[in-house]
Amino acid sequence: MSKNFEIQELAIAINAKNLNPNVINADFLKYTGIVPAEWELARQPVYANNLVQIFFNTGVGIVAQPNSITVVEATGTKPAAEIQVAKITHQLLEKLSQVEYERVGINPRGFVIFNSDAEAYQYIHGKLLAPGSWQEFESAKVNASLQLSYPLKRGILNLSINQANVQFPDKVAAAILFSGNFNYSLVGNTPVEKLQDLQQIIQNWQVSVGTFQKLLVENFLTSSEAPKNISVFPTTVNS
Repeated sequence: MSKNFEIQELAIAINAKNLNPNVINADFLKYTGIVPAEWELARQPVYANNLVQIFFNTGVGIVAQPNSITVVEATGTKPAAEIQVAKITHQLLEKLSQVEYERVGINPRGFVIFNSDAEAYQYIHGKLLAPGSWQEFESAKVNASLQLSYPLKRGILNLSINQANVQFPDKVAAAILFSGNFNYSLVGNTPVEKLQDLQQIIQNWQVSVGTFQKLLVENFLTSSEAPKNISVFPTTVNS
């Protein structure tokens, strides 16, 4: 193992009853002040088949489909105070305040780099899973990933653990990818009350991320793998 665990990406995913993805486009985002006017597109937006994908060169992306919208940020080496995903989501909700929101997910991802594919494989199959004959069949080793769910007081924390390959500029590295999903139902008797609850959850995104880190530190990582400051995938991760 050669690198500490780091949170790489943060996404906020929202479900709504009557969200039309076609109302969202790059001009709308800039003209309404949801994103700064000087932000440049990282690539051409996608507007097709009720799917909208808009990504900026700042590492922020917005993906909208019927009844759902996700704001995602590749956070780089930014300190928490400079991460934009919660602010962008808050401003987007202010402009779309008439939509009836139902649920929200706070979704952090991160990985630990290993020295080899064999070491990463051993982490799941030797450390997390119990040994047994079931791990091999007809001379073939099993490939496994874990899907765990923790019912917490307010919502459900889902955790996925997968072996992955991380593409750096100069190499491909073996890794274990930890993907979290805090699934929150919105509290309130009216759409206005639910919107207020939604905004509060988004404002407190660091609490959710802290809980995610606490789960990993206490149960899945050694002291040498303890989380560092939030940072981004170097390029891509293939699981």
